[in-house]
Amino acid sequence: MEISLGCVFSLLVRTDNILFSSYQRFKFPINCLRNCKTYQARKPLWFYNTSLKFFLNKPMLADVVFEIQGTTVPAHRAILVARCEVMAAMFNGNYMEAKSVLIPVYGVSKETFLSFLEYLYTDSCCPAGIFQAMCLLICAEMYQVSRLQHICELFIITQLQSMPSRELASMNLDIVDLLKKAKFHHSDCLSTWLLHFIATNYLIFSQKPEFQDLSVEERSFVEKHRWPSNMYLKQLAEYRKYIHSRKCRCLVM
Repeated sequence: MEISLGCVFSLLVRTDNILFSSYQRFKFPINCLRNCKTYQARKPLWFYNTSLKFFLNKPMLADVVFEIQGTTVPAHRAILVARCEVMAAMFNGNYMEAKSVLIPVYGVSKETFLSFLEYLYTDSCCPAGIFQAMCLLICAEMYQVSRLQHICELFIITQLQSMPSRELASMNLDIVDLLKKAKFHHSDCLSTWLLHFIATNYLIFSQKPEFQDLSVEERSFVEKHRWPSNMYLKQLAEYRKYIHSRKCRCLVM
């Protein structure tokens, strides 16, 4: 059977018209999908982080409950497993927590643990002060969340750096105790900075009773890097003595 060239051309034109009409029919859904993706792209990243905060400490869809200091805190395993490797191993391994709904938590306060969960849910935290930041750092070290540890370190350093000398002299915060806690919980950056901070504010911290709690090695470092140094104080005393002995007066007056 022979087919003429005109029949083939007519068949191709008809097929092209069918495909074009099909494209026009499905053009609206394709544009809808494209608009949906554009809308999602316009949403800022913080929107997805803060949206999880609606589930923080809420029983809605919660599948695990932490018991802390006689009170309960509901949580969601999926979020905890995705954000914390220790909890991922705890809930997926051959541990008691993997099959339990009620899980006791020891060594941290409820406020500290809620701040820790807030970080896991929202990727942000805002400690109320240096003491709370140190408690949160200890909790982060317990669950091996290194980024949260660094955030707490930076918060403590920033807060101490912004304090004037008078406030450092009158505050009740034990800097040496902070130093020992930072070392015990493997916060090398903070412990190194605190030791340098004590040395550069030697006249303030050397008058405090907790200064005697420094170890021999720490005391040696502080004495070596102290400011003002012994040489500076000696030269300053000699200069003042020289000025008073000559009874210098202003030549202009």
